[in-house]
Amino acid sequence: MSRRLLRRRGHRILTVVACVLVAMVPALSAVASTPPRAATTAGTSAAEPGIASVSARDTTIVVTGTVPDTSAPVAVYALEAQAPPDSYTGTVPAASTTADTSGGFTATLPRMDAAGQDRLYDQYVVVAGSGDSAQPVGGPHYVDRLDFTRARDFAYPKAASKKGLQVEMTDDAEELGVQHAGINVAFNELMRNGPGEDPGAVVPFESNGRTFYFDANAVASLDGQIKPLSDNGVLVNLILILYQDADPTSAWPILHHPDAVVGGGTVYAFNTKTAEGVAHFTAAMEFLADRYTRADEKYGRAVGYIVGNEVDAQWVWANSGDMPLDDFLSYYAKAVRIAWQATQKYWAGARTYISLTHCWTIVCGTNPDPDNPTRYYAGRDVIDQLSALTKDTGDVGWSVAYHPYPEDLFDPAFWNDTTAQPGPDTQRITFKNIEVLPEYLSQDNLRYDGGSRRIILSEQGCNTPGDTADAERLQAACYAYAYYKVRFLDSVDAFILHRHVDHQQEGGLRLGLWTWDDERTEAALPGRHKEIYDVFTQIDTAGSTRATDFAKQIIGIDDWADVIPGFDPAKLAERTAPTQVGTLVDARPVGSSVVADFEDGPDGWRPSDNASAVQGVTGGYTGAGALRVRFDNAAQLPAWSRDAKTWKGADVVLPEPLDATATPHLNLAVKVPEPAPGQFQAGNVFSAKVQVYARDGQVAYGVARLDPERGWTSLSLDLSEWEGRSAIQRIKVWVRGTSNDDWRGSFDLDHVTLARSVAPAPSGLRNLDVSATLSDHHAVGATLSVTVTNNDARGLDHTLGLQPCDGVSVTPSSLDVTGLGTGESRTYQTTVTAFDPADADHPTICATYLRQVIRTTFTVPPATPTQIYGFETGTDGWAAGENVTSVAAVERFANGPQAPHGGRRALEATAAAVPASTPKTVAVHPTTPLDLSVARTVVAWVDAYGGAPGATGYEVTFTLLSGTQTRTTTVTNFEPDRWNEIRLEVEDWPYRDQITGMEVSFRALGSDTPWSPRFQVDDVTYLD
Repeated sequence: MSRRLLRRRGHRILTVVACVLVAMVPALSAVASTPPRAATTAGTSAAEPGIASVSARDTTIVVTGTVPDTSAPVAVYALEAQAPPDSYTGTVPAASTTADTSGGFTATLPRMDAAGQDRLYDQYVVVAGSGDSAQPVGGPHYVDRLDFTRARDFAYPKAASKKGLQVEMTDDAEELGVQHAGINVAFNELMRNGPGEDPGAVVPFESNGRTFYFDANAVASLDGQIKPLSDNGVLVNLILILYQDADPTSAWPILHHPDAVVGGGTVYAFNTKTAEGVAHFTAAMEFLADRYTRADEKYGRAVGYIVGNEVDAQWVWANSGDMPLDDFLSYYAKAVRIAWQATQKYWAGARTYISLTHCWTIVCGTNPDPDNPTRYYAGRDVIDQLSALTKDTGDVGWSVAYHPYPEDLFDPAFWNDTTAQPGPDTQRITFKNIEVLPEYLSQDNLRYDGGSRRIILSEQGCNTPGDTADAERLQAACYAYAYYKVRFLDSVDAFILHRHVDHQQEGGLRLGLWTWDDERTEAALPGRHKEIYDVFTQIDTAGSTRATDFAKQIIGIDDWADVIPGFDPAKLAERTAPTQVGTLVDARPVGSSVVADFEDGPDGWRPSDNASAVQGVTGGYTGAGALRVRFDNAAQLPAWSRDAKTWKGADVVLPEPLDATATPHLNLAVKVPEPAPGQFQAGNVFSAKVQVYARDGQVAYGVARLDPERGWTSLSLDLSEWEGRSAIQRIKVWVRGTSNDDWRGSFDLDHVTLARSVAPAPSGLRNLDVSATLSDHHAVGATLSVTVTNNDARGLDHTLGLQPCDGVSVTPSSLDVTGLGTGESRTYQTTVTAFDPADADHPTICATYLRQVIRTTFTVPPATPTQIYGFETGTDGWAAGENVTSVAAVERFANGPQAPHGGRRALEATAAAVPASTPKTVAVHPTTPLDLSVARTVVAWVDAYGGAPGATGYEVTFTLLSGTQTRTTTVTNFEPDRWNEIRLEVEDWPYRDQITGMEVSFRALGSDTPWSPRFQVDDVTYLD
């Protein structure tokens, strides 16, 4: 989620992107809940006077029930959802009738009231008798039977597997094979408080006789997330949240609960207390349901709606102010009910969920009075009391979106959780004991409409507890084990992993499939794949057990079946991975028919992943026109879309499926504009990926390099062996670069045809990709691993040469690539014999195949650090300095990421309670001066508390001493709750061969309030 705050033990308030639990340490706020209730049947039964049922039909509302007095006059009042039940006095009944001889009654009233408002959302009160003897009978009751014809009628879609992700990059989600997605919908950004001055800036929507307004850019951005996913068959669940918002056009002041402590929470509860709040929330729900259930799926399709976030920790994630659970649920239940009714109004398959933390019989936070929870509640209590409340007032088909993180969010080894035990009295429900949740919900008193309430796991993840390969493997093992548990637990519908990309401000957690990009200033832009990425990709395919085999040793098992009931490896291959087909470059089609020529416009093509618009332009590949795919609208595109390495594209859904059996060669031309000098880093390579979708769900794809200097590049995909070629339903074309530079621009597409055959390019050009990886910072003598991938439709039958074209030579210089087939890769080990490139950070070697030259730029890895101090056996001589009271070597610490940077221990300093801006220092003075004469850079990794009252930032100073000489660097943008690399350049410092001391100082900026933080130092090293 965007712009979220996380309180970490009072040390710091962090802006984060994830939905993270408040309680990160098992001992935090472990306050027990009440015992589970015995099974009861709530609500008004046939033997209890009052309303038994309220049925909404196409044009009427039908209220049935009983009253104590037979043959008594009965008045039915329809009140707005937020109205007090006794507010019927002095108003006119919506319907009147007379009870029969048994006291039963049926009252019918129009579905729409005189003001054009839908009585679907009203509450109903029945009053029996007349005059002074008239008395209300039973409590208020809402519509609980939806017996009307829905606006849309289609079956609930079926996903191939339970694998899901809280998606950021939709292009990457497709390559990962995501089947379920969680998408955040921030109502404060989505909904406006009025039409504004620019009609083009809003999307108007009619609800209950009024017009409401939605931000056009926010809506377009949401469309851009949902549609590419649902077009690929992904089941999209919308997470409905509300943040504080200073934008004067935002509907935030109306939408947030009036009792909320503004500034006290991260996410706020929806306002179901006032008429305007209910009207706006209802309109927003109808808007979403209407837009994302259209038969034509113009904007995409959503199937689930998660109301709020982790409401059992409402103070942070659904702030409503201090209130007992009963009071909180009286408002939350209204929001859940409205969401359910509004989405069901449009489609009977829509599912509404409540959101809970992993705290089950304890609370994830601290209440002012632990015996009377008013801010944090036990999850089991929320379920019990919400079920009782909704059954008593008209049951709602709510389901559960649970977050079974490990008990310690920083430790992915959930199999060691101690607070997650079998049975309903467990303190927590985590991956370890997730089966407890469906067992509990199967109780008769918690069931809905005869069945157990549905469950999805909508946000949970596995942390990477360090910057090492072993830490990444532990994260991946956690995911593999958790996924397999859920896969063989039939009562859970989906496992939606959090996160897609690590976030720098998530309290030190690194939960992503990608690292963040250290070279970008924006948060959570993708850096590189982590070990978990490939496990996630393969987990639901035929390669599942091969991808997860490493995890068994980490977990300490020999067989998955030993720890997972019902484990059956034959059932894991639920998703068929896309098929790569050979792609020729510059081939000539023979006997072709046109699919799209763009002579008269876009021909039905539309923007897809990370693109904002398509338009017809002049200057085509063959004719006068072409299609331009644009990704230059920053207001409607997320930050990651401007990263050159994310795919950007367009697609077309064909009016009728195409049979390419007789014309199995798909041809098209792509052009990327020639970049301006310096626009991209050295070595950036553009590529195209063409994907073809069959009606039965099969996907074929082809890839090829693009050279902007060549202008148009024609591609020809050979579909002759692809089983889906007889019913092609959709075609998509992507382009991307390989660098992380900003790329806001466009590419052109033209002349899409199907041909009987193709003639290869006369030049013999082959569609090859060559990449290289250098093993060591010192290039000469190092291994250069060269990977050759054949993306062509033809196998390779010649050698590939490696020629010096930038001062780099290797041996061997000739590689045997014969026999390399379509889609196959082979890696060769060479040794660098000469290294004198023009750009030492981005050297290039030229691969040659026949007359073809492929310039291959590679990066030089950073120097391998040599450790000076690692603190594995103690403090290594480091001691408390100015304003520090003590130091110790520790294995764990309270602030994120709670673990050493490397190894088992780090140095932790405890500061005195002095002004926050006063430096707090640790130092070491070795008995023998250190000789760092070979060092270019000395590095210290530093972490620290945040949360200094009034602080505007934090600063770390790293100093080397050589007698009276010093060398110092100061980092003024230091980020607490994460390890920061502090680099001190010493190559030109003549005194580095006699280091007599080192000092690390930490302080807050902008505050003199007394503050006694802790900070950590680890892995003091040098680079040569």
